[in-house]
Amino acid sequence: MERRVLFNKKGVTLIELMISLVILLIISLALMKTTLLGISTNVKNQLRDEAANVAEMSMIRLRNLPFTDTLTHADLTATAGVDETAVPRKFRRFSIDFTPRRTIADINTRAKQITITVSWNFRGQVNTHGITTIMRKQ
Repeated sequence: MERRVLFNKKGVTLIELMISLVILLIISLALMKTTLLGISTNVKNQLRDEAANVAEMSMIRLRNLPFTDTLTHADLTATAGVDETAVPRKFRRFSIDFTPRRTIADINTRAKQITITVSWNFRGQVNTHGITTIMRKQ
């Protein structure tokens, strides 16, 4: 039996310590990268959810307008794409401007298709989220 090994008071060498620190560093870097990716994905999802909320608010406002065929500034006249006022929202330590864009197309005399597309910039990339509905004359 090798009892000598159990009573070896030599300890850990400097090379063994350095190798274990390098292994620990590599594992820590991999975990940090995974954590940063998770945080970034979480923020992107929150921004997309807020864009959906902004689009829904714009859609509700348009649903409450009268369905007319006359050309006034407040009705649902067909438009090719009109930018609405940017909606600022605060997230954690930064602010994002969501810009809704509405497009109204005449399907026939009794129906219109309304599309709201919300765009925002995050980390130099333009993101969009859109919703569409059809309104009919009662």
